[in-house]
Amino acid sequence: MVTSTTTRESDFLQTLIPGYEAEGFSVFLRPTRKMLPPFMRGYQPDAIAIKDEKKIAIEIKRDAARHAARIEQLQQTFLKHPEWELRIYYIPGRPGEEDIQTLNLSEIDAALAEVDQLKRAGHFRAALIMAFAALEAAGRALLPRDLARPQPANKLVEVLASEGAVTPAEAESLRSAIGLRNSIAHGGFSLPVTEQEVEQVVATARMIIGLAKEPSSSQER
Repeated sequence: MVTSTTTRESDFLQTLIPGYEAEGFSVFLRPTRKMLPPFMRGYQPDAIAIKDEKKIAIEIKRDAARHAARIEQLQQTFLKHPEWELRIYYIPGRPGEEDIQTLNLSEIDAALAEVDQLKRAGHFRAALIMAFAALEAAGRALLPRDLARPQPANKLVEVLASEGAVTPAEAESLRSAIGLRNSIAHGGFSLPVTEQEVEQVVATARMIIGLAKEPSSSQER
């Protein structure tokens, strides 16, 4: 079985922790927004390491070429905030890893129609999970180079926000639903989900489909 890129990133992060802790740093994996400074709005590092006044944002990437533009943008941002350092680690891809096939927009529309059916039947938890899957598929149709690989929901929203596909307010609304989506996906079947929480994800997915239909959208991004 091929280990997913996301799992290998997590495993690699775990190998970094002892070294940072030996230097006196406290390491926080996937830090919450409350732990990050205002200039990181729209960006969540894979981890942060903090020791007194020394603060480091840690980013794990699989493909240097694929993420070159985004990394350069981040580096320019961090240059304006010398109290923080950005450290990027690259892990190699594996021959068995393949990009996910980009779905036709009609297939994504069909998936969203299934979400609507689940909502009408009152299955809001299942609808939320499928709505996020449709959102990722829509994002991949719009940004095939950036989202070719499977994406954790928080990374998906970060990419969409950084590319201007969603507004800061829309990104914040999506982030508020991610924790709920993740809890349900990992067995939190008793958690309540409202129709409005599902609909905000659906509405964003439909909006991104509209962007993907614009001429040459995928080639320009």
